[in-house]
Amino acid sequence: MSRLATHYESVRKRFGYDAVDDTVAPPWLQPLRRRFVAADDAVVLESALDRPTLVCMGVGMTGSPHLGTVGQLLTAIELQEAGLDVQFVLADLEPYHDGANAERIGRLAERYREFALDLGFDPDRGVLRTQSEAYDVMATGHRLARYYQPADWQGADDEASETAWEEAVESLYASEDGKSGNGESRSAGPTSDAAAAHSSVLHGADFLHPLCERGHEEGSVGEYEQILLAFGIDEHGLASWTRQFRDAAGVSGRIGGLYTRMVPGFDGVPKQSKSIGAGVSLDADPGIVHEQIASAPDANEPERSTVFEAMCFASRYDVDRLDAFEAACESGGAEWDDARRAFAESVAGLAERWHATADGDE
Repeated sequence: MSRLATHYESVRKRFGYDAVDDTVAPPWLQPLRRRFVAADDAVVLESALDRPTLVCMGVGMTGSPHLGTVGQLLTAIELQEAGLDVQFVLADLEPYHDGANAERIGRLAERYREFALDLGFDPDRGVLRTQSEAYDVMATGHRLARYYQPADWQGADDEASETAWEEAVESLYASEDGKSGNGESRSAGPTSDAAAAHSSVLHGADFLHPLCERGHEEGSVGEYEQILLAFGIDEHGLASWTRQFRDAAGVSGRIGGLYTRMVPGFDGVPKQSKSIGAGVSLDADPGIVHEQIASAPDANEPERSTVFEAMCFASRYDVDRLDAFEAACESGGAEWDDARRAFAESVAGLAERWHATADGDE
């Protein structure tokens, strides 16, 4: 078993999450189950189409998209097509707390917005927004801030030993020595205690506002009855954290978690990352992107294959096709080579579309 697959199993066991397979996933989730590795609170999943439910997702503005980012965007679109409303937040305020350049972050956020819409995100089935434009959410954050007491809350990872994958991720970031992949300085974190608190409260407001937007006092009711947080498995602790914030603030509504697989990089890189330039970036020349996917050395074992992991998450392939690709990966040979080339062409096409968002950008 690969260290990433072992990590999935360990997290599920540690926190009592369900695997997302054909025995657990409700009918609406069955076609998408290859995207996800764990579910937290199956009741929310089972009732997602029967009760007012909003999927909350987002992406940080620390750099250009990589394959993991593409997977998040495509997952948002697939969930909309499955019948769910989706809020996708372009987190453009959080980087200010780390000392980022405001003008650069603003341009990057607009490129992400254009890219998401180009991929097929439907604004009529939810909302695609930056943090900076949502004044009502900021107001909710101000009103909820008095309940923010993280020292009193138990973290999801308290007393949990690290897996080999987590250790590899920590080593990857430490080895970068504070530099991003494009040579820009990468902040070690928020620049003050106040910045850290503001960032956390704003995230809480992003998630809780849809549950209490008709009012902000204790017991208020919002447009949605349930929130489903859909993030990579590395951020699974956000669901527990949000529930504790909800309870402290007296907000009503269920909160579940649906956690996606991670996309590793080539050459043993455990995780694709925008902030340090690790992985297959859409900012690269499309020809180089094609070459990476089609020809880079890769394992002929699906759970160790960067390409197959990416196919499961950063594509629109359905379950049946992924089952066929899994068998082809195990067998190797011409069928798998053809599948890799076809996927390489699609990812290179995404890189071209990302580059197109820079037209007119100085």
